[in-house]
Amino acid sequence: MAKTTPRQANPATITHSDSAILDKFLELTATRDVSTLLRHALALLVQSFHAEAGSILFHVHPLQRLRTGTFSQEALSVVDRWETVIERRLLEGMWCIPATEELPISVNRLPANNLTLVNAPLLRDTRVVGSVSLILPSGQPFGPSQRRMLGKFARAVGQLASLVTDLSLAQQRLNRLGFFYQMGQALVTNFDLNELLTNTMQLATDVMDAAASSLMLIDEEKGDLVFEVSHGGGGDILRRQRIPIDEGIAGWVARHGRPTIANDVRSDPRFNPRVDVRTGFLTQSIAAAPLKIKGRTIGVLEVLNKYSGGGFDKEDLRLLTSIGAQAAIAIENARLYASLREEHDRIIQAQEDVRRELARNLHDGTVQMLSAISMSIDHLRRLLEVKPEAAFSELDALRSLVHQATREARMVLFELRPIILETQGLVPTLKSYVKQLNETEDFSVHFEPATLPRRFDTRTGGTIFSIVQEAVNNAKRHAVARNVWISLTTTADTFIVQVRDDGRGFDVAAVEEDYEQRGSFGLLNMRERARLIDGHLDIQSRTEPPNQGTTITLKVPLPSPTASQ
Repeated sequence: MAKTTPRQANPATITHSDSAILDKFLELTATRDVSTLLRHALALLVQSFHAEAGSILFHVHPLQRLRTGTFSQEALSVVDRWETVIERRLLEGMWCIPATEELPISVNRLPANNLTLVNAPLLRDTRVVGSVSLILPSGQPFGPSQRRMLGKFARAVGQLASLVTDLSLAQQRLNRLGFFYQMGQALVTNFDLNELLTNTMQLATDVMDAAASSLMLIDEEKGDLVFEVSHGGGGDILRRQRIPIDEGIAGWVARHGRPTIANDVRSDPRFNPRVDVRTGFLTQSIAAAPLKIKGRTIGVLEVLNKYSGGGFDKEDLRLLTSIGAQAAIAIENARLYASLREEHDRIIQAQEDVRRELARNLHDGTVQMLSAISMSIDHLRRLLEVKPEAAFSELDALRSLVHQATREARMVLFELRPIILETQGLVPTLKSYVKQLNETEDFSVHFEPATLPRRFDTRTGGTIFSIVQEAVNNAKRHAVARNVWISLTTTADTFIVQVRDDGRGFDVAAVEEDYEQRGSFGLLNMRERARLIDGHLDIQSRTEPPNQGTTITLKVPLPSPTASQ
């Protein structure tokens, strides 16, 4: 019987059995970080093939490139070229290898070091998502069995890395949905603008994985961006600081109304380093988005210095734009709420003013007249007992008091709610008002009427009448005027009411600035009432002759031809 020669171990034979490799590979499925997964997979691959070195490229954002072992200069140069070609082709579009085709594995000899370079694409189903490269030692063959094994590895690692990436992306999107849920909850429960924006900036910084964030609003009068809220990066220093709207990346976003990314701000000509000088914060990358309400840009939201490598990307910009839209809604809601609160306070104050004015008018006029009438009746009773013939003259005086009390009571009722306004319109109401003023006041009221082409609705007419009342009352109480002129004019589309007096006048700016201390809101009430009917109120006053006095001009759009007559 022929002697059988023992088969020598082939260095190219994989020392690990398929089951052992499978066990180690299955351990990778518990990994939830793609970088860790690729690092362990590459180590397992190098160990299984007894390679001197290995490299793996995974085309995901940010790009993953990991290497292990010792590379010769020649091998490193060839691997770099190979991976550059793979990356360029993947950037150009999708690259697929049909499942029916054999995986294209490249085997190249490196004569300078007597090494073998093996390259294989990583696959997700049929789509190429990267590559793996191995440097095999001198004399180690790479046969069909090794080719099949590397193909299985390439498919399995590409598929597993893609699934881990999808899982990570899904978790990231879930976290972002949670962030938007928190923002939505804040929108409906919190109307404190500063607190709301502070919380929003903190959440935005965390979810964007950034070092700092800022929200700036546009001051349209001065043409500046004002730092309202900042988180990180010296935010306390920036509070209420201003930068010109024509400077910096934020200024560019505000002017153009478009989001932008600058991952290397030092090479971006739009970047202005002055804010960094103030805060000591070194800005490296910026993502910025406009805050828009009804198509109008009201501010800019920006995040700075993304912690993870690769800088900000399009997905970050989409997220930041969404956050900006939510923040703009929050700002608008908070402003509307504050405006409603102010309007509510002004209405309450106006009601208090009306009540005080009514009480004063009743006390100084009607009540005094009624007291005089009561005393006259008592006096008349005594006269009838002792001197009846003298009672007739007293009756005449009493009749005069009764008539005057009646006029003043009617005047109070008229000012509270002129029924004529609903039945005949604004101009007849003003005529009646002027007539009653001339009968009861010690100053002269001159009226210049006009013919309205169309009647105002009751709400608008009542508001105009209230403004005229307030102007006349101001002239009565404060101006010590001898004459008041009320004139009405119309243009093609505007109704103009002017109330002018020859009183002592006042400093309009000083009075409006001193409202809180004065406790009186007459001028402010007139302006607010004018705004409610889309009107414009102008107040001019002079304290020195010859044009001493105050002129209040109200301009209101005329009713449209289709409005109720």
